[in-house]
Amino acid sequence: MIHFEGQKHRRRPWLFAAASVGPCLWAAQVLAIPVVPTAAGQTVAAPGRVQQLLGLWKGSASDLTGDSPPWAIAPPAPQMHLGQAPPQPSADTQISQAPATEAEDFSGDILDEVSVTATRRPTRERDTTATTYTVTKEDFRRLGALTVTDALVQVPGFQSLPALGGVRNSGNSYLRGFDDQRFQLLRDGISLQRSSNNRVDISRISLEDIERVEVVTGGATLRYGAGAAGGVINLISETPKGPPKLTLKYEAGSYGFSRYVGKYGGGDDTFSYNLVYTGLVAFNNFPYSLTIPNTAQFYDRDAVAPNGQSLFGYLKPELGPAVTLSGINDTGYNASDSYSGKLVFRPDPANRLTLRLNQQNSKNEAFGPGRSAFGLCRGGTSVQPNGTTSGRRFLPLDANGNELPCDTQAFIFNTPTAAFSGRYNFDANAAGTVAIPTGQSYLIEPLTGTTNFFQRFLQAQTEATVFWDYEITPTTSLNSYLSLVRILTITEQPSPFFYDTNARGTGTPGAITVPTPAQPFIDNLRYEAQTALNSQISPGQNLSFGINFLEDRSYQQQQSKGVQTFFDRAIARLSLFLIDDISFSNELKANLGLRLTNSSQFGSVLTPAAGVRYSPNNVLSLRANYSYIFNAPALSNLFASGSNLLSNPGLRPESGVTYDVGFDLTPARNLGLRFTYFNSYLDGAIGGVTLANPNPATAGAIPLVIQAQNLDTRQAAGIEAVADWRPTDQLRLQAIWTNSDVRAAGNIDNPSQSTFPFYYQFQDPGIPFNSVLVSASYLHQGWLVSLVGRYDGGKRRATTASGVASRGSNEYVPAWATLDLNVEIPLAPLFTLTGSVFNLTDTQYESLSGIPAPGTTFRIGGRLELGG
Repeated sequence: MIHFEGQKHRRRPWLFAAASVGPCLWAAQVLAIPVVPTAAGQTVAAPGRVQQLLGLWKGSASDLTGDSPPWAIAPPAPQMHLGQAPPQPSADTQISQAPATEAEDFSGDILDEVSVTATRRPTRERDTTATTYTVTKEDFRRLGALTVTDALVQVPGFQSLPALGGVRNSGNSYLRGFDDQRFQLLRDGISLQRSSNNRVDISRISLEDIERVEVVTGGATLRYGAGAAGGVINLISETPKGPPKLTLKYEAGSYGFSRYVGKYGGGDDTFSYNLVYTGLVAFNNFPYSLTIPNTAQFYDRDAVAPNGQSLFGYLKPELGPAVTLSGINDTGYNASDSYSGKLVFRPDPANRLTLRLNQQNSKNEAFGPGRSAFGLCRGGTSVQPNGTTSGRRFLPLDANGNELPCDTQAFIFNTPTAAFSGRYNFDANAAGTVAIPTGQSYLIEPLTGTTNFFQRFLQAQTEATVFWDYEITPTTSLNSYLSLVRILTITEQPSPFFYDTNARGTGTPGAITVPTPAQPFIDNLRYEAQTALNSQISPGQNLSFGINFLEDRSYQQQQSKGVQTFFDRAIARLSLFLIDDISFSNELKANLGLRLTNSSQFGSVLTPAAGVRYSPNNVLSLRANYSYIFNAPALSNLFASGSNLLSNPGLRPESGVTYDVGFDLTPARNLGLRFTYFNSYLDGAIGGVTLANPNPATAGAIPLVIQAQNLDTRQAAGIEAVADWRPTDQLRLQAIWTNSDVRAAGNIDNPSQSTFPFYYQFQDPGIPFNSVLVSASYLHQGWLVSLVGRYDGGKRRATTASGVASRGSNEYVPAWATLDLNVEIPLAPLFTLTGSVFNLTDTQYESLSGIPAPGTTFRIGGRLELGG
């Protein structure tokens, strides 16, 4: 390590060049810079190596969260040849990462990639035990990615729905089998979870101010606290360096898509700035074709059981044929304006202050493109002999009115009448002039894709964070931050809701007054503060000790039978953590740590973790990680109540264990193979279950309510494999495969459970058994051509429109495959034409059960860059 006293030479490299020959030779030897003799017998550093050294002084994504001293410079790796692995650095080497450049002449291998998320400081992958994945700005371009979910398709173990240019509020984002309540989304290390329900709007976030996305899979509870069972996704914001640069972008595309971007940034080692605006509108009113595997059959008006009970509108055990229906998606509108600003100030070499502000105002349909078909079987506890006729569950009945098991789920298209019907006792249009099959979807009514009666969300999300990084000594730093995240949500409910059947009597086509949303107004606040002391206590050993305070507060308006109530609740958590990262040698790395978390709601939890990496040679690296994990219940799950919600203050945290084992192969600097097996479980998994309303007299006419409960165990296991080959600096080939086995365990499925049918011992309906991504890209002198192919091996079908508690069926969504094309063409020195065509083959498929995806879509636009 070299200490340039006073840091003057960082801004005046000519002083370094003018130094005496002796120090110059010494620095060249330490930094592995070739020296070139001159005619006068003097020696100077080879120009290429000087440029490489100067590159290390530039800003990078690690400027934000890295704990490495600004004057810590790693020796650049020597140029390697195919099949030759680079030498291992010394154990106490700290890395400063230069920004990636287009078609970079990469002289290391994939394990020399530097990230900050795994250890909270810049660290090469070969020096940490964690399994990490990085998606860079170049990857954003190759994938045609606009949002975080678009970019994360390149991360094995991550599953989500297509973002369609914006928000997908039907949820179903998973990391290693755990949804967004059980993995953490961070921006520069700061959690973006909603304080009310621990969820994240991951598809809402634009990539325009993001330098790179880093993912640490598996339990990250040790370093990042509760809710990181599946891992963490860290969005590293951009810190520009150099002369001021203005970037303007515009894109337009299929189905009402348009997007505007303005960026202005620049700076030097003392002060840098970045200001970004993104405006987006996407109607997503695309046509689609949807097939349900069977059609539900219902008893006619004259069907009566021997005991006199009318069977009109109840399920028959027989099923009708599969049916295909075409329609237009009408629940996918979203629009947003996003503003971000980042200022970085270094008043002296030892201190760095960073201020980051983000604001997003948005409006969108509550479900995004929602579920246009769903299953009808529903379980539930009943004290009555027949739970179906008493309204506690909904199962097929035989001709005598006796309940039958739901061996095969019965499906129905989601039309307005189907959205509000419980018992499906209708058989004509509203005027009574047209007979229709009893209970079946009346297809004169359009498919709605929603069961929430077209609710709309208005949201304002505000983030403000101040970071202070203080370098106490060359080996010790103090890193602190204060953060506020506020998410204000207003739910609009259009009324009335129009239908055209006799489900509520006869007459003219009718309308119902829609119930007021259970939570029409929610104001979420999350305060967080942390300080951590990071010290290299001996060569090869880094110790981190820190304290973290977090308070979740939620103020909510609740509605029940027209009566408004309010609650203002908060939960505070205080955590202490101690982490020891040890490099025993170039071959053996390890980490050990403990985190003690004390909550005002559930008491104390101790979470230990350990990991090891062994690299017997430069080609093979073995790694293993173990962590205790837990997930705290959210405020809404504990206390929220309303017209269709029940509170449950007795919820306890989910807790379990996660581990992974794997290896990395780097037979050449431009070829990398990664293989990982992971296994996790969470006991007492929290899920929303549908119950018969225990207080129907006080909650209006709503027969069913939802309550969060501790269920049994959620198990997630699988295999991740990545192959990355760069045969030339311009060409890159990549293949990613994930195999997943994710299910609820610990119980046997039966009709008396509210999670019935097909909840226990079956794959989660939101996760495919196998998923594959393959890509080929060419990038050179501003030209980009990339092909991205995706394969989804199929999923189980969900049973309800909302997929509550991940209930499923024994039917399957067919496998599908798509191919995308992305291009960038530099038409002038300052202007680049951009274009993307998604789903080139116009494949008609369901991204989830009953949620159709669009066929071929396109975007075309341009990018103007001035200055820089």
